[in-house]
This record gives sequence, C-alpha cells and structure tokens, in this order.
Amino acid sequence: MIQRPQTLFFLATIAISILLLFSNLVFFEAENTKTQQRVVIQYNATKMMAADEADQETNTYLIAFIAAVGGISLTAMLMFKNRKTQLLLTSINYVLILGCIAMMYLYSLHMDYFDSKGIQSFEVSAVLPLLLIILNFLASRGINKDMRLIRSMDRLR
Repeated sequence: MIQRPQTLFFLATIAISILLLFSNLVFFEAENTKTQQRVVIQYNATKMMAADEADQETNTYLIAFIAAVGGISLTAMLMFKNRKTQLLLTSINYVLILGCIAMMYLYSLHMDYFDSKGIQSFEVSAVLPLLLIILNFLASRGINKDMRLIRSMDRLR
C-alpha cells in the first residue's frame, strides 16, 4: 500500500486538508483605505477588523468542503484493493475541491466589502486548493496506471 505513488499523493492531500482546517492561514485580505477597516479571510474564519475591535464569523461551508476532501482522500487511500472505487472517490474529490474553490470565491471576491474603495488581494495560501487538484490528478493517474498494468497481465499470450 505505502509503496504505491498514489498513496503518497493521498497522504499529501490529507496533510494539506488538515493544515487548512486547523491553521490560521489567510487567503484573502481587503482593506478600506479611507476608514482603515480590514477584512481578513482565513479558511476557518472571516474576521472584520475596525480600528477598535474585531468581529469574527465562521466559514462553515468552506470547513465542511475541506474536511470532506480530507475524509474522502483517507477513504480512497485505504481502498487500495478496489481500484474502481478508488478512482470514483478521486472523481468525487475533484468536485469537492472545486466546491472549496467556489466557496473561497464567495467569501472573498464575490462580496465587495468596501464598495471598491479599498485594496483587495489574495495571499499565497490561496494556491493550496490548486495544489489539492494537482495531487488528486496525480493520484488518479497512478490508479489508472495500476489498472492498465493489471489488465495487461490478465491477457492471454
């Protein structure tokens, strides 16, 4: 199981999902240049900071999508004997990762926090869901290679 490359890709996907769930990585930041108010959006919380206090809201749907990506990756990793199911789970994982990216869009650019009177920028950690897509693609490619290898050995010669 561990000697297969897709297992390592699934482990990396699980590790990134856990990192996103339990760390305070900021993926979007907006600041009003006139009132000095800031909005900092993390994977697990949206913080609106005025000059004197901070208001925090939980990003429930984004947390749910990230947790589902990690859970399905763990399940797919443990289903190493059933490659078709493993491939189905990686396909479902694509949809969940795209849902995660859509939630990031909804929490950041879709909401115009300061009516275009401020500076808005994505941070470096916004690339992590794209890395999840790449790792998921590499895992599905490894599963397909295993399936082709087994089919080639089943042929009569």
